Amino acid sequence: MHPPDRIEVATALYGAWRLIRGDAGGSAYFRGGRDGFWAAAWAIVLVLPAHLLTLAVFVAGDPALPFGLLDAVREAEILAIGWFGYALLAHAVLQRLGRLGRFDGYMTAYFWTTVPLAYAHLALTIVQATGLLPDALSKLLTIAFLVLLLWARWFVARNTLAMTGAEAGMVVAGTVMFDWTVAAVLSPLL
Repeated sequence: MHPPDRIEVATALYGAWRLIRGDAGGSAYFRGGRDGFWAAAWAIVLVLPAHLLTLAVFVAGDPALPFGLLDAVREAEILAIGWFGYALLAHAVLQRLGRLGRFDGYMTAYFWTTVPLAYAHLALTIVQATGLLPDALSKLLTIAFLVLLLWARWFVARNTLAMTGAEAGMVVAGTVMFDWTVAAVLSPLL
């Protein structure tokens, strides 16, 4: 379970970008099988800085919220719990649905597409915090990002799990509920 090298990371991020753009061929840029799942799981190392910076920018806007080293460690732990907890949940659900053979491909695509989406969220948070854009445009960008995030999750689920659009929508709804629950239960910042 060695981390992916630079070339594999660059190739996988290109594949993730293609998936986010709606190109199902993006999955071909990921390592296959269980090795691919574990290589993609290392993407948490790339997501963590964006996650912590997003929280730091959010907290900087409210001086009443503290954000020190222990807070950063706690938020990193929460990210890891959500990251691997979702994989465990997906494994259990796919096993019940008789689609366990698609687990590795789904989670690999899910993990890798999270990287560019996390940095897009960070960029949006910074733009909003600096007030560079009018409030209405900032809100419009927030809605656009949420639509992109939900659509990318739906597209990954539909293509890697070979589901109908409605089934993929249920997967996305479950993902959103899981993420919200983990954050709401574990993070005092939200």
